Amino acid sequence: MKQTIWSRLFLGSIMVAVVACRPVTEENGNLSATEDVSVVTRSSIISQQATATNDDQGDATQLPPPEPTPIPTTTVSLQQIGSEASGLQIAVPPEWVNLTGDLDTPLAVNSLGLVVLLAADSERAGSALLANKQIDTGAYAAGLVTNLDLPGSSPSTALTALLENYDVSPIGVPNMIETASSVSADIPGAFIDIEGAPLIFNNGSDNLRTRIYLFTINPGSTLVSLPTQAVFLFTAESDQWASHIDTFDEIAETIIIHDIFANIQINDGTTSILGSLGEQDLINGRLESGISDIWTFNSENGRYATITANPEDTNLDLTMSLISPSGQTISTIDNGFAGDTEVVIDLLLPESGTYLIEIEEFFNAGGRYTLSLVLTDDPLFNNGGRIELGQTIQSDLPAEGKKVWQFIGTANDLVSIVLIPEGPFDAILELYSPDGIRLVGLDEGFSGDAEVISGYELPLTGEYTIIISSFAGDGGGYSLSLDEGGEDTANFHDAGDLIYGDVKQESLQANEAHAWFFNGTKDDEVEITITPLNSALDLNIWLLDPNVERLTTQDKHPAGEQERVTFTLPQDGQYLILVSEFFGTAGDYEIELAANEINEPTYAGLLEYDDPVSGRLAAEQSNLWLFDAKKGDLLDIMLTTTRSNRDLSFYIQGPDGNRVLTVDNTDAGEDEAFLMFSIGSDGQWGIVIEEFYGDAAPYSLTVTRSKR
Repeated sequence: MKQTIWSRLFLGSIMVAVVACRPVTEENGNLSATEDVSVVTRSSIISQQATATNDDQGDATQLPPPEPTPIPTTTVSLQQIGSEASGLQIAVPPEWVNLTGDLDTPLAVNSLGLVVLLAADSERAGSALLANKQIDTGAYAAGLVTNLDLPGSSPSTALTALLENYDVSPIGVPNMIETASSVSADIPGAFIDIEGAPLIFNNGSDNLRTRIYLFTINPGSTLVSLPTQAVFLFTAESDQWASHIDTFDEIAETIIIHDIFANIQINDGTTSILGSLGEQDLINGRLESGISDIWTFNSENGRYATITANPEDTNLDLTMSLISPSGQTISTIDNGFAGDTEVVIDLLLPESGTYLIEIEEFFNAGGRYTLSLVLTDDPLFNNGGRIELGQTIQSDLPAEGKKVWQFIGTANDLVSIVLIPEGPFDAILELYSPDGIRLVGLDEGFSGDAEVISGYELPLTGEYTIIISSFAGDGGGYSLSLDEGGEDTANFHDAGDLIYGDVKQESLQANEAHAWFFNGTKDDEVEITITPLNSALDLNIWLLDPNVERLTTQDKHPAGEQERVTFTLPQDGQYLILVSEFFGTAGDYEIELAANEINEPTYAGLLEYDDPVSGRLAAEQSNLWLFDAKKGDLLDIMLTTTRSNRDLSFYIQGPDGNRVLTVDNTDAGEDEAFLMFSIGSDGQWGIVIEEFYGDAAPYSLTVTRSKR
């Protein structure tokens, strides 16, 4: 097609950087405490404390279910879940849904232990579990591996002590039992029925009944030197218990405990649990291809962690995640290229308990690495420190505070500095010369936007200073990158036309940007994906409208990683996609343009502030309510239902038709609300109401002005 808009196109530097990182140092403070620490060998999997010291409950007083047999009496009608690799194994009815492969690491972590098996009796129950929703019907079975410090020498004593840490009501006393093991004699255990909140998953349910099995391997075993347990949970709603108990008994007969101490695997074999770290530790690890590693450590809340992952192989591109005892991902670090070190400094630990460090390789490759951990009561890098060329650091800015980072620069060298806030604070980036002159001061973005100094020529040789602060005094996490170079894009290349469904490959030349054109229709939801075919390419996307106005950009990921933009087009016309490489590096890439199928919400009407409206969702339907708003309006939004088994949610839609905010914080029968929502522009906004399971549901919606 003829490019009628080409002559109007003017672009400067197109960049949001993610650059390499190396371990940080600081004057009068460094990580030398880790240098002489001996290598950690395999240790406990999960360490928790239980302080109850109840006496043994003695003989069982309730009729036990059939004991698990040395050789499981499974029939061909049952499906096996788990294996020697996961450490635990059960068999469930064929109509049950195996959810083990859907468990990501944060969801598998809880105060009881680590979930290695999970199955539910229906897709509906499984969806609720994976979304941490209340279970309104159905049942599930879970297997966990844990390393609890429980009192007493018998499983019944340990089980009684364990349950005193949870808001549950035991029914009767523990019953002794044994189960089969593939690596030792039968393992002793105990079981008991309980009612109350779930022991795993934070879904707020309190109407559940659970049969919990605890099998213990005591110190002195030939397998391990620390107390280690296997826990099995069979759970359903209390009023449905009678309809599930026979199935639970059948599953319990199939329990097998394998070697749960030799690098067990979770997430369907994609994650290995390797061992625990001390307060100042340096360990050697080896990633297997396609498998991530997990290391654990214990900490009290309010302490600080500095963690460094260093690949021994220059081809390894490591990523690192820190997961809290409650299963929340606190931080994900992937700032470097292949061969570069990933580091997070002075990360505040918000909870007491066992934390997980998950190490992965971006391309699922295998190789050796070292991992260091330093736990401190006070920040190691409280005021800043040194940053090297080619390094990215991840840290926190205290409220009303500043961080000062220094580097050695050479006259006439070009440097690029990128500051990316991880929270909604308005960051300020300043650069000072060796003689104290302020060279650059940037506060060009809004809250949460990156600040970028690109290709700046240093005037002197000496020590330069970078100062980070916040416009309103707010604090938050941030990443700071320093790199050599940063040339602007020198030329543009007409790469051609795209239509929906196209997948094409192209080659970027050095310092070149590619322009792709496509025709779009108003309200089309387009998805643009660019995939580097060279692991060194750090690509970014710009989407421009028919008037050559920028609609959105994307460069969230490091070199070698795919970038994707999803956007609803505001008008009919010819749109422009620009593809470039941050450092101007040449290389091949693939671009895909797709139009997503949209389940259009049913228009429900106009609403006014302070005037409640009511409606009813049909099955598999969503409703759209529109309202007129002015920039700066602060709104409280409340959504309620009269049905206790309906789980409503809503999202706010901007005047351009794009989703701005999704609210889904409660369970079935509970209100959803968002307070103090700030309107960003004049226009007609929308609220789209949905039901989690797609069920029909009545509702009431109110939008009021916030009371400041």
